[in-house]
Amino acid sequence: MPGTGAVQYVHNAACETAAQASCHCFCHGAGHQNDLVIRAAGCSTTADHTALANSLEAVLGGFHASFRDITTPTRGARNVLDATDAASLGHNVGRGATWYETLIVDEGLHAMFLQVAATSLAASHPDRVERTKFVERITSGAISIVGSHAAVTNIAESHVWCSIVAQHLAGLRPLPHTPMHPTVFDDICYPRLTAGRRPASLPTVQAAGLSHLAAETAATPLTPGTQRELMQLVAAATCPDLWHHAAVVRFALQPAVTSSSWPPPHTTKISTPHQVGQLERRWARKNHW
Repeated sequence: MPGTGAVQYVHNAACETAAQASCHCFCHGAGHQNDLVIRAAGCSTTADHTALANSLEAVLGGFHASFRDITTPTRGARNVLDATDAASLGHNVGRGATWYETLIVDEGLHAMFLQVAATSLAASHPDRVERTKFVERITSGAISIVGSHAAVTNIAESHVWCSIVAQHLAGLRPLPHTPMHPTVFDDICYPRLTAGRRPASLPTVQAAGLSHLAAETAATPLTPGTQRELMQLVAAATCPDLWHHAAVVRFALQPAVTSSSWPPPHTTKISTPHQVGQLERRWARKNHW
């Protein structure tokens, strides 16, 4: 079992740079796109920033001029509207709503990466080293806790780690008291369904995962604000598909999008505080927020 020392849990390298929402990883999400997160956390030169931007474009596509822009490259797992649909569909129901919402979350994640990279670029060398170590320690420790060699046949199982990080982030800010609808961190679903699937393996690793994050945040010299920024990126980037995981959008993406420094220059026109607020209103109708 994880944590006993009897088994070394080896991260599946195939999902480290996973670009598709269908990733069935053996690390239960902990290593998903981790190489990109580390590159953002330790970005030290303009050449690094440019190379990261190129890698992100290959994974996530470009930044769209509007919701009806179907010519800009889009994340490979997404179904792009055809020209007729793009010209005529609204963004409230059906394919139009799906297109609208997936652009919001994908471009939000894309811009988060570039914002973290820009912050790293402006940081001192010792700070960049510590930022990189912080992300590496979080991930390596997480893989040893939540990783598994068992076959993963349910995509919800790849959301174990991002569910844990979302819960940790939620504990860093006060939540409204909603006794009728307590906050759920692991509901994985199409946003307009009433109920989703939950990772069966999460309960056995949840407490250890939260303790791991608490220990690493207590040990690092990074400021609380820097820790939150990095953990928000970790949660969003390791999520196999933000569009199916409202808790990660709420606790990782929304705080970044609503910050005073958003959006990073030359990035998204789609993922804005207003548009993420639209997601909140839509998804709350099914009690996913």
